[in-house]
Amino acid sequence: MTQNFRAFLDSGASFQGKLCFTGSLRVDGHLQGDISSDGTLVVGETGVVEATLQVAGLIVHGIVIGDVRAEERVEVGPAGQIKGSLKTPSLKVEEGARISAKVTVGRRALAAKAQPSGT
Repeated sequence: MTQNFRAFLDSGASFQGKLCFTGSLRVDGHLQGDISSDGTLVVGETGVVEATLQVAGLIVHGIVIGDVRAEERVEVGPAGQIKGSLKTPSLKVEEGARISAKVTVGRRALAAKAQPSGT
């Protein structure tokens, strides 16, 4: 899939905080915090994202730790890892990928309200 990235966080770089973006963002470094976008987040093979994510699309070739809500689609490549929770209407997982998460997939996945921990 060809992407025109509007922003890029290279390996060796890190960002901590709240990040909002449009279009596509590629992360090959370390990103921590809250992320929201109407676009696509691509986590490269050296990328580590520890965050609460609310995005349209997510492509994972590195590591994502946290709560993910993708409005359109999530793709996890052969070296990709997701830990936490995942809600999306469409999920593609390639052989070799690792997912250790509470996963909700389907058209109704995004309709369910988030439940507080411990309920």
